[in-house]
Amino acid sequence: MPAPGDPRRDGGCCRRPVAALALVLILAACTDRTEQARTELIGMPYPDLVACAGPPSVRVQTDADDWDGEWGGSVSTPSVSGSVPLFADLVKPTVSASAAMSCRMTARVRGGRVYSIHYVGTSSLIFGAHAACAALVRDCLLHPDHTTLPADYDAGRYLGAK
Repeated sequence: MPAPGDPRRDGGCCRRPVAALALVLILAACTDRTEQARTELIGMPYPDLVACAGPPSVRVQTDADDWDGEWGGSVSTPSVSGSVPLFADLVKPTVSASAAMSCRMTARVRGGRVYSIHYVGTSSLIFGAHAACAALVRDCLLHPDHTTLPADYDAGRYLGAK
């Protein structure tokens, strides 16, 4: 049995792997959030989507009652670098690593309500294909508004306005 104060006694030897596993699970939950948005945000009124995701950077009318709105975002990690001594310090190559992820979310709006959500972007395979998109839908899933649209609501009047 380890002596008192020995890090192995209180689980200190296992803290790093547990912390790394927790980080991976948290980031994996971000990817699940994007998939959750594909179903839970369907039917959301357009004003509610704008309230939680912000105004779209691009709006395109695809039909008399259909609009596509596009939102974008990116995430980058700080660069980590260091030298690795080889051959008794004769050679010290420098190694560096960083990651950048980007996302473009398109929401189709039909009749003033979200009809479908699509993602395009680059992401780390460790964090999932759409991990950078999680920030775009997070607030919409956690704190959605519940606007009741009037019967004569015309989304085109608002979407077409500059």
